[in-house]
Order: sequence, then C-alpha cells, then structure tokens
Amino acid sequence: MSKSYTIKYEVHCKLQNFFGKEIIVKNCMSELHAKTRLDDFCKKKYGVEYGYIIISSCKEKIDLGNIFGNGFPGDAFSDLFGGKKK
Repeated sequence: MSKSYTIKYEVHCKLQNFFGKEIIVKNCMSELHAKTRLDDFCKKKYGVEYGYIIISSCKEKIDLGNIFGNGFPGDAFSDLFGGKKK
C-alpha cells in the first residue's frame, strides 16, 4: 500500500545559506523510503550546489478518501460535485 508523507526539511547548499521547506512525498512504502526519495529529488534539483538536507519532521499524511471509501465525503454526494459513478 502506498502512503504519502509530509516532510519539513532544510536544504544546505555549498554556496548558499540553508533554507527551510515543506513537501509532500507520495507513493512511498515507508518513512525511510520517503526520506530517500526527497534526498534524490534535492540532488536532481540543486545539482552540484547541493550539500545535504536536515529533516525536522516526517509525518504520514492521512488520505480521507481511503477512510470514507472511494470518494470524499462519500459516493452519495459525488453527483452534487460533478463526479461520475463508477
């Protein structure tokens, strides 16, 4: 089952000061997988300037669609918002 994680982190670059960011990493198997994907993303985004990241928090994002079924707040209301029945 894939999960989403909200990660708050700081990027430290070689020639710049650090700066804080927040990102949602989707389709991960675990917290470690989400952190690894974030590190790979930063390496690609910042290139040779990338130094390292410091992760201050990593929390699993709860998907309300999975709690209530296929849609939120439920299939009974999908027609009100222009949704189609499956």
